[in-house]
Amino acid sequence: MKIKIGYIIVLFISISSYGQSLQEYLNIAENNNQELQAMHYKYKSALEKVNEEGSLPNTTIGAGYFVQEAETRVGAQKAKLSVSQMMPWFGTLEAKKESASFKADAQLNVIDLTKRKLFLNVKTNYYQLFELNVKESIIKENIEILKTFEDLALIELENNRATMVDVLKIRMEKNELSNKLSTVVENFKAKQIAFNLILNQEENLSVNIPKNIEIFEGVNSFQKEMISENPQLLKLDNLHSALEKSELATKKAGLPTIGIGLDYLIVENRAVENLLENGKDIIMPMVTLSIPLFSKKYISKQKQLNLEQKAVETIKVETRNQLVILFEKTMANLKNAEVSIKTQLDNIEQADQAQKVLLAAYETSKMDFEQLLEIQQLKLKFQFKMVTSEMEYAIQKSTLEFLTTTN
Repeated sequence: MKIKIGYIIVLFISISSYGQSLQEYLNIAENNNQELQAMHYKYKSALEKVNEEGSLPNTTIGAGYFVQEAETRVGAQKAKLSVSQMMPWFGTLEAKKESASFKADAQLNVIDLTKRKLFLNVKTNYYQLFELNVKESIIKENIEILKTFEDLALIELENNRATMVDVLKIRMEKNELSNKLSTVVENFKAKQIAFNLILNQEENLSVNIPKNIEIFEGVNSFQKEMISENPQLLKLDNLHSALEKSELATKKAGLPTIGIGLDYLIVENRAVENLLENGKDIIMPMVTLSIPLFSKKYISKQKQLNLEQKAVETIKVETRNQLVILFEKTMANLKNAEVSIKTQLDNIEQADQAQKVLLAAYETSKMDFEQLLEIQQLKLKFQFKMVTSEMEYAIQKSTLEFLTTTN
């Protein structure tokens, strides 16, 4: 049998619906994912935290009535109104706002990381469906070929050029393929349900599966240095910056706090004629200074925050090392899969040539059904290896996108 055209062109092009179909499923997964929606709410909450941290302490307003009036030259004091506002040391509020802003950015990185993991999961299951779908087609094709062999063997049996053993071997092989087909079909159904559940949609919906997998020629565009843009590392950078600003805010919190205020005293008129400024109310501006004489807690808090920064730095080094290890492993797997695809293409072509030689010999001599079955089994093995390598290639490429691509 000839190699299907799809196996030849798979190294160069993909069907036009491939990218659109997969992208559509990614969009569905993103829109339907409850975890992502919850994280977006948390991000909005973190943004509101920035406004909270940038706000001044509550303004104090007071009012009092003199039960026993205090007499003054211009009259008795009847009531007192006061308002005061404490002001943190210069730059304290700004440092708190910046710390909260970095924490919000870290929450955004978590959203990005969660979305990347979701996309990788969707792609992995999508390509596993592709493998099962193509295997189903390959098995059906091979069953049809075996039916042709069976018909030939029966004809040869009538002409005493074959034995019943040859017919039975072909039938046994056909039964084995039918069993494999049943297994693949059931696995496809289970995987399709799992895929739909990942997308949080009706589990029995059919999935549009591509016939080919695009082999990406520009694998070198995935550079190890691009790992620095991975949200896992960006999150740690933002957390480190948030801790730095928190440390600065704590340091400033250990400095004096200034308060400004105003007292307004209501004075009653005296029953004295021609009294200068009789009953004149009193206005008294005030300034207070809160001095943290016992600042041990602020010093301790600064040390805590400094140690937490060192912890984040250590975690970042370890995280980056793990990402680099995964990058190198994934890149090696991708290149191995690419080589395997080309190798299996060559093997399938040679198996077809071997089949042609055996079939051509049928015209001049007795057909060797045992060799024909052997070649067909080899070809089936090569076809299975190829589609598995295609799936592996696509998954490894998706993993590289997870590690390096900036969304």
